Amino acid sequence: MLLTILRVVFFFFVSVLVATALGTIAQTQINLWELQQLGVSIPWSERLTVTLRDLGGFTPFFGAMVAAAFIVALPAAHGLGKIFKPWRWLLFFLAGGVGIWVACLVANYVLPMPTFIAATRETPGLLIVAASVGVGSWLFGRFTRPPARRGLRVLG
Repeated sequence: MLLTILRVVFFFFVSVLVATALGTIAQTQINLWELQQLGVSIPWSERLTVTLRDLGGFTPFFGAMVAAAFIVALPAAHGLGKIFKPWRWLLFFLAGGVGIWVACLVANYVLPMPTFIAATRETPGLLIVAASVGVGSWLFGRFTRPPARRGLRVLG
């Protein structure tokens, strides 16, 4: 029992790390793209430098948001996954995406600045960040899926 709990906690942290890294990279690239639309020239070396800097500086804040979203979203996806078994993977993906979307709405409402994550100001950026986080929650669902039952199944 303890081993199962530790395994789930480990997979939770791995999924949060993956979702946080992907979401941070996505928001950085969206912000840099927005700057390019204003006419700023950004060479690839600068793009890489800014991305690495964001992975070090923005990740703790975004990771806290992802973890909070996952604490609510992953159990909900697990429960729904028991009912809608063929779509379990999609439920986990959507749970992470919707969870971070709600977390961004709450952060933007509570924090004093105009928008906490600039990349989520407009719908395309919000969808890209949500999809990035959705990959992490899908990964958790993949790690924790129940073993396949084999043999003849009658009446369920």
